[in-house]
Amino acid sequence: MVLFPSWCLSSLPLLATGRSIWSVGKPQGSVEVLEELPLPEEFFKKYIQDKGGEFEGYGKPVLMPKAATRMPAFSKWSDAYLLENYGDTRLDQVETEKKETRTKYPHEDWTLKKFLSKYNTSVLYSTATTPPNLGREVYLLPVMNCGGYSRKLAATVLWMSSGGTKSVIHQDGQDNIHCQFDGQKDWILWESSAPIRKTEMGWVWAENEAEQDPSFKDAYGQYAGRLDVDNVDVEAYPGWEKLRWWNMTMKAGDCAFIPRHWFHFVQSPPMRSISIHVWFHGEKFDPRSCEALTAKGFDLSNFLLSIGDCTFGYEHGKKGSATKCKMSKKKAVASEL
Repeated sequence: MVLFPSWCLSSLPLLATGRSIWSVGKPQGSVEVLEELPLPEEFFKKYIQDKGGEFEGYGKPVLMPKAATRMPAFSKWSDAYLLENYGDTRLDQVETEKKETRTKYPHEDWTLKKFLSKYNTSVLYSTATTPPNLGREVYLLPVMNCGGYSRKLAATVLWMSSGGTKSVIHQDGQDNIHCQFDGQKDWILWESSAPIRKTEMGWVWAENEAEQDPSFKDAYGQYAGRLDVDNVDVEAYPGWEKLRWWNMTMKAGDCAFIPRHWFHFVQSPPMRSISIHVWFHGEKFDPRSCEALTAKGFDLSNFLLSIGDCTFGYEHGKKGSATKCKMSKKKAVASEL
């Protein structure tokens, strides 16, 4: 059975000669859904490592419904609130396309006020580094309260648009916790061992590709740049028909964990969408940090750290890039958020 998101059926290109990516390959159903958040060490073993599971050592994705509903951003972030409280905040990157091609230059250094005045009637899409003042209304999930993750925070991004966005198929080198505050996102995920990084799958290294193909002259990174997700040419790229994939739908208030190196495609329906992700390196777990917090009286199941009180920029193997988070002196209580 083809697992199109229901809203997506009406948006498929009418003149396409190929097939939507949603109808290609071997769908395996939904990723695991986690109704209650475990403590950090359990989360590390079950999901970041998938200890004893099919994807041991590589991790497995998981959806965490309503995990973000007690964060201030979930209840507060209307356009009016953002304009009144953060209108002068700078966004370092605003994309100029909703269907990602990585070939168009983004706008830089826009105010949030300027973005809010234009995004509902345009193809603008914020992919800005999360401004620290907005980040104080977004919390790291309790599964990240300890374990050493606060020393290995790579980046955080504010995703905001009027919907109708589509990503390229790609993978990231960091673990990802993504939280949706408004709207919806539909994901396809392929396991990290899938043979996707090949020319015969349409995979490109854009900077090298540009030497042969001028259409990639402004593109960047590695991704399935020869594949049109709305019109997959399965004759040219038959390998996609052989791949297993899992689907995931994130609604407002949901969070998800996407392990490093899992390939993914993300699409949103035509509706206001705001989400934030945190990239981190979770390859190892330090239980001593959990013991230290518990000894100080902190409840590891509560929200303890906002991303606005954390630094980012960790690079694996690079000296001096360790990050840190400032712990609130007040022990955060979930009912207060």
